[in-house]
Amino acid sequence: MRCLPLWVMLCATALVPLTASADEIDPLFKAYSPETPGCAVGVARPGQPAILRGYGTADLEHGVRITPDTIFEAGSISKQFTATAVLMLAEDGKLALTDDIRKYLPEMPDYGTPITINHLLSHTSGLRDWGHVAALGGWPRTAIVRNNLDVLHIVARQRALNYAPGSAYSYTNTGFNLAAIIAERVSGKSLPAFTRERIFTPLGMRKSSWRDDFRRVVQDRAIAYTGKDDDRDDPYSAAQTAEDSGAFRQDMPFEDNYGHGGLLTTVGDLLTWDAALTARKLGAFVTDHLEEQAVLTGGRKIAYARGLVRGNYNGVLEISHGGATSSYRAWTGRYPSLGVAVAVLCNVASANATRLGRDAVAQVMNLKQPPPVKSSVPTAGELAQLSGLYIDERTGGAVRIVARDGALKLMGAAPEKEKVTALPRLGDRRYRNGVAELIFTDSGAENRSADGEVTSYRKIEAYTPTAKELESLVGRYSSAEANGVFAFSVKDGRPRLTPVDRPSAPVILTPLGRDIYLYGEGLTKVVRSRENKVEGLRFIGARVYSLVFSRAPD
Repeated sequence: MRCLPLWVMLCATALVPLTASADEIDPLFKAYSPETPGCAVGVARPGQPAILRGYGTADLEHGVRITPDTIFEAGSISKQFTATAVLMLAEDGKLALTDDIRKYLPEMPDYGTPITINHLLSHTSGLRDWGHVAALGGWPRTAIVRNNLDVLHIVARQRALNYAPGSAYSYTNTGFNLAAIIAERVSGKSLPAFTRERIFTPLGMRKSSWRDDFRRVVQDRAIAYTGKDDDRDDPYSAAQTAEDSGAFRQDMPFEDNYGHGGLLTTVGDLLTWDAALTARKLGAFVTDHLEEQAVLTGGRKIAYARGLVRGNYNGVLEISHGGATSSYRAWTGRYPSLGVAVAVLCNVASANATRLGRDAVAQVMNLKQPPPVKSSVPTAGELAQLSGLYIDERTGGAVRIVARDGALKLMGAAPEKEKVTALPRLGDRRYRNGVAELIFTDSGAENRSADGEVTSYRKIEAYTPTAKELESLVGRYSSAEANGVFAFSVKDGRPRLTPVDRPSAPVILTPLGRDIYLYGEGLTKVVRSRENKVEGLRFIGARVYSLVFSRAPD
């Protein structure tokens, strides 16, 4: 029997005044029309029918509109279903969360400290993200078709971790691909078969399945699109205007790996799932362990649980997760104290599914928005002192802090990326950066999140290398871990790295500091010997902290 997600959600919750009409959420999605891709949204609320809406078009070539029954790829929302499968096997006594993964994955290297299944499910394993490793090798995700065994092969080549298992948190798809393989080896069934039998069919999630074969025809599936205006500041913007729908391009996840992502589902099925979690239909063991936040070896509790994030929104407990695969965007959130759940699934890269979902809940439930952050006015001296270029040498972040209109603002390090974020001043050298606090130090700055995560930035002097310095870097660089070879060259005065076996995909490097370059979303640092000879290039990113390409002999 299909479970409609209303009655189970909030039989005994505090009542919140509802808006007069569910139509009030329509303006949030006004950017999506028959000429654009768009979103489906579902909101479950206490004592009222669920709101189910579709906006925009699922297939621009054939003019198929989005409805609440349209199937989207849910990206990393999928992780909670992989975690659930593993937890069910743990409850069955077929594995333990404390097991060393090498018990089930003998292909994996011994890193000196065991990586447990629990580490995989909480992003605390230290494993590099396989997709980012593959991209450094010149062949990013969907450039070639890979399955989970291909992922295991990439991961098994890695000779180092980002950090000691359990000591830190870094988001990595690798853990959930490996968890999917473990679930399959332990259960003797594919993850799609196991979850269909144990989760989807019992709960009535009739339109949910896995993208284990991207060629499979899936009725009612939306095509994902990207467009030239995907970086517009408007959080609700479609990628293009209706007058220029030809600017959209398909951007689909042509890959056969899953567990980290790959769930095909609808907003109705996600509300059914959220209702089952709220009603604890999966039992105490699975439900409690899904929502149990991880604790690092140093004792700090992080927001991430097992495929879910526990946080606070407008003073209310929020249990949520987002997703982004190719140009699909997704988000689902539950507010147990309000008896509310929301799911947003979109087929356009510019959609801010998280913002749309939260604003839909606030609109439907008449939630008051938090008061604006009280800020003070920085002096001209402070603005001048704090402006500059900052880099995070652990995870490869790079930002420019600029003074504009008498205030401090943050923007990307690449000159062409002009997206600006205002930094309200909280006090002397203290500023608000979204939900985090940015504190400037003598050497740089620290970005401190609410759960205690600290990202350290070092302030550097901007530097433009000479033609001779760039020429000294020309050559080939290789990495067995990334299974790739790059050619460093200079064209029109601009340095670039080109995969030797993929010459159609050069990447332009942006000089930041001396021997420091911006490469995509991360950093590339020149590795030199004591004699100042160039020995290699070190790539630093949010999901691969350090991977060295050695310079080949001339």
